[in-house]
Amino acid sequence: MFDFILCFAGASTLDSVVTPALTRFVENVFVYDMDIWTALEQSFGEDRHALNSSPVMLSFAVFERQPDGTRRRIVHTRVLALSNLRDARPWGLHIYQCHTCRAPAHNMIFHPDGHQFVGAKWLQTKIRYKCLACGASRRSISTPPWVHRSGEENFGRVWYAWPLSSDELKEIGVVSVVEDKPK
Repeated sequence: MFDFILCFAGASTLDSVVTPALTRFVENVFVYDMDIWTALEQSFGEDRHALNSSPVMLSFAVFERQPDGTRRRIVHTRVLALSNLRDARPWGLHIYQCHTCRAPAHNMIFHPDGHQFVGAKWLQTKIRYKCLACGASRRSISTPPWVHRSGEENFGRVWYAWPLSSDELKEIGVVSVVEDKPK
């Protein structure tokens, strides 16, 4: 049994950058008795440097009341990330890949495509990319429906459930090794 498990989901973590947000998270949960997900959104979500340094994964348990009056323990696992096109993380997804050659996101250039929405509608902005490995480009890519806005402001914060399903991975260009083998 656990209340929550927090871990960093980036390639590297800079202690000096994430420690202030981690301290605020622990304080929000244990001192102010805040809801665990709200505490994470407020501590890491409001610290762009920490969230840009590393996405944060949180597994947490909640109790839901059933129609018969009993309570059921449900475990959620979510990733809180920062969408940053300049750093090749559309919707906070550093695992995005080229749909043509499967080059990783750091070999791609991302830009907004068409009208850029702001405020609560910022996730409606479509993106485009050009792959530096194969030269392929793709336009008018909509935000996947499983990527959710975190907070009301236009800060680029998103969250999504983890782990991603095989269909969700295909949507961002990731194809499993088993499916990739020639027939």
